[in-house]
Amino acid sequence: MKKIYIIASALLLVFSSTSCLKELENPQKGAISMSDYYANANGEDAEKLIARTYNRYFGSIEATTTLNFLDVISDDNYCGGGSWADNANAYRDAQEFILTTASWPFRSTYQSMYAVIYYCNLIIDKIPESNDATINRVKAEAKFLRAASLFEAMRWYKNPPFADHIYGADDMLAPNGDPAEMIEWILANFEEAAATLPAVPGKGQQIKIGGRATSGAAWAYYGKAALWYATANKDNSYLSKAITALKKVMDSGLYDLIPDIADIGRCAADFSYEYLFERNCAETSQNKNIQNDQRQTWRSLRNDNVDIPPQIVGYGWSFCNPSKEFVEFMKEHDGVDNVRFKAKLLSFDEIIDMGSTGLFDGRYCPDCVGYFNATALMWVADVYPDTGNSFWSRANVAFMRYAEVLLMYAEAQFLANGDSDGSGLAALNKVRVRSELPPLTKLTYQDIKDERRAELFTEEERFFDLRRWGDAAEALKDRGKVRYEFWGYKPGTTEWDIREQPGMGKGWDPKYEQFPYSSAQLLANPNLEQAPGW
Repeated sequence: MKKIYIIASALLLVFSSTSCLKELENPQKGAISMSDYYANANGEDAEKLIARTYNRYFGSIEATTTLNFLDVISDDNYCGGGSWADNANAYRDAQEFILTTASWPFRSTYQSMYAVIYYCNLIIDKIPESNDATINRVKAEAKFLRAASLFEAMRWYKNPPFADHIYGADDMLAPNGDPAEMIEWILANFEEAAATLPAVPGKGQQIKIGGRATSGAAWAYYGKAALWYATANKDNSYLSKAITALKKVMDSGLYDLIPDIADIGRCAADFSYEYLFERNCAETSQNKNIQNDQRQTWRSLRNDNVDIPPQIVGYGWSFCNPSKEFVEFMKEHDGVDNVRFKAKLLSFDEIIDMGSTGLFDGRYCPDCVGYFNATALMWVADVYPDTGNSFWSRANVAFMRYAEVLLMYAEAQFLANGDSDGSGLAALNKVRVRSELPPLTKLTYQDIKDERRAELFTEEERFFDLRRWGDAAEALKDRGKVRYEFWGYKPGTTEWDIREQPGMGKGWDPKYEQFPYSSAQLLANPNLEQAPGW
């Protein structure tokens, strides 16, 4: 295979947290060298190394700060926060499409992706081949994580440097990678991982493995990567690959939809048979800073705007509020009395019914049209019992659900063969029936798009979906041009007081079809070509 590279600035980030390159290769007196440590690693050592890699993956690529950005830049969420001036992590800039190459998400996420790939490559390349089952499983997990990381890098940047091995002196200034070559490598890594990783011991028994990858997760991500590449690059040859991989998951009998969609994101769904890959949050407060991504802290109700009802912890930052467009879509698609509507959206009236006295005098909720994000509320029942009402939730965070597997399969079947055997329709209808919606009698592409939008709200898929479908220009053409303020009830009534203000946004710009490499990255690597328009 062609030589593939990891770029210098990403590695500098890794070395800043693990010591510099010179110190790694030339250890201090009395210390073991990096090469010797990996070369002599036993199963216990390998477990420590992959634990560090999982922590980096969940703490950066799948961290809430990054995922908030992906939700806010779509048409389903607003920035929210404490005020119009609240531009934490460039979320306000993302909503209004006024980002620059110096914006935090582009720099930080890129570095994190390559840091994870670097850690994985160390495990795969430097730990010798072994008959030790633990070492082999750890290597398979590293293949899964590096494939997932490069897949995300492709979704963000399209043609990032291709890093399949530990960099050498000649690899410091790596050029852009070839997407066609990278997707084949990504799929091969997922397939190799699936061949070694354990399956879930039985339906609903993920807890016996914990929050780590399984063969089912590897096949699900294989299908996701193949479907993304097929649609984003108009290459239907990858649809059959997606169908085969997703069908393996469906035919395994190990996964299904849990009965109550309102349990998604709550402790009740931890290690359920709907979750294929999840971040395990601790059941006690010990080490919660490492294991919890603060999703509920970022997105739950803000107690300096709203009198918080007793069922919800009175601490939140209120980012990622539902957009007017999403609320209107859900009213038409699901209906306001539907179980999925209520699982995704919490109305101001419902907050009052839960015991709130409403908004405080002289306060309003920015980026709000009377509905709040119900998918990541900080429920009192889900916080750590040994600390009381803290701002940490014990609920696991799912990054792949069986509902998404079913919807991806329906899409791949429809695009590949018009769903000739009806299995795609049956898969999509399972999701609808769980949401208490009538099953469809035929399948259209718009049905698939709408079902994904409704089901995967705030799961960071919407923006990537719009781009790969070619729908972003239309859906986001007016993004950020209008802002909304929610002032509670109009005096003496139960009519909502929603006020419109002019925004600073310019709407969609074609350059957002591909995220840019940060200005710092381009300075470090002159061989890296910038994305068009940036």
